[in-house]
Amino acid sequence: MEDRFYGVDVSKDKLDIACDGKVVQIENKKAALKSFLKTMPAGSRVAMEATNTYHFLCADIWYGGGMRVYVVNPRVTRHYREVMSLRGHNDRMDARTLAAFIEREHEHLREYVPKCADERRLQTLIRRRNKLVTVKVQVRQSMSGIKELKSDLEGLLKRIDKMVAKIELLIDKQLEGDTDRARLDGIKGVGPVVSAALLSDLRHGHFKKADSFVAFYGLDLRPNDSGRSKGRRKLSKQGQRLGRTLLYNAAMTAIVSKAWKPIYERYLERGLSKIQAIVAIARKIARTAWSIYTHKTTFDPARICSAG
Repeated sequence: MEDRFYGVDVSKDKLDIACDGKVVQIENKKAALKSFLKTMPAGSRVAMEATNTYHFLCADIWYGGGMRVYVVNPRVTRHYREVMSLRGHNDRMDARTLAAFIEREHEHLREYVPKCADERRLQTLIRRRNKLVTVKVQVRQSMSGIKELKSDLEGLLKRIDKMVAKIELLIDKQLEGDTDRARLDGIKGVGPVVSAALLSDLRHGHFKKADSFVAFYGLDLRPNDSGRSKGRRKLSKQGQRLGRTLLYNAAMTAIVSKAWKPIYERYLERGLSKIQAIVAIARKIARTAWSIYTHKTTFDPARICSAG
């Protein structure tokens, strides 16, 4: 039987589903999803964009029903629309685009595997903490020039800090006694939040090598060559944005430590800018985390210095 390819545009209340040029609409509810699943040939490939949480129900049910599910970064499908010169988009057009995309590109994509309840909760806590930190920065910047609101602003920021601290306690409680997390936490520059995020991704991703883990965060370098011309390498940024940000922040902390400072200075001597050097350290932290997690070792500054 030939593969069937489905593109699914997901919203809170409904799904637009494209296959073989036709588009149908169903409710984003368990009964409707299970009913539609019965019409799908076993092993069909299904693509949907990542949403906040709305895609999980569909992805989990259809994965459990034997479908091969792909959850795609919206940036990827946006670029795909541009490459294909598609004029505008709506829900039905987006579903068709996803169907065409998965038919052509499925061999190069990682299939979706649901996380267990604990893993999903950990991921949610990490993301919600990041959202609060982002909101705090935005509020402070937008309100700081209004003197009449100074006391109210300080109170609001303190309440946000308390909520952030509470989320961090929930993360620590969930990972209490976790030896893998403790090993990752031993990497200089990696704090409790970063170690929790790294652990969450490492446990779910099943990365066969360190390069795959680096690419997962979009920290891999993409070539920009033509003929004899060698262009400047840039980050692909085709990966998990939050993890990339956390690793960059970890690298900024790491470069003042005895373990990482010599490597950072070596990068600067080679002609890298400060930002490039920090990104290079972030990449090495990701590699180190993969190695420690995979081989059940502990952080050894001597090893990263010799490999620098």
